[in-house]
Order: sequence, then C-alpha cells, then structure tokens
Amino acid sequence: MRSDAPTTGKSGALLPAYRLYRKTSAKGAPYLTGRLGGVRVLVMPKREGDEGEHSHTLLLGAVSQREGGEGSR
Repeated sequence: MRSDAPTTGKSGALLPAYRLYRKTSAKGAPYLTGRLGGVRVLVMPKREGDEGEHSHTLLLGAVSQREGGEGSR
C-alpha cells in the first residue's frame, strides 16, 4: 500500500492531509511541524503542569514570508 493511499479507520476512510516532520526545539523538546496550505501546523507534546489528560497540543499559525508565504511565489 502506498503511504499516501487512504486507510480505513473506525469511522471510515482516512485520507492523508499533509506530512509532518520531526524537529527539536531550542530547549531540546521534540515536536512535529508541517504546512497545510497557508497554515503552519505544530504538534507539541503536553507541557509538564498543563491540566487535562491530553498528550499533545495542535497549534495553527500563519506562514511567514520567510517560510514561503504568498509573497514568495
């Protein structure tokens, strides 16, 4: 099976939306990053002391000019 082919989950077909890349922050914490159109995507592990039972937090932000925003095309 191709890595970008749909897979079947409990709720039906799962379609790949974008690829994530593993990076390490300046403080040494691992995180995932990628782009979805004009949106920058970050998946950060839960910080120590954060409330709740979640394991990660999804952050969305605008793509800067340096990262290849609309002005760089």
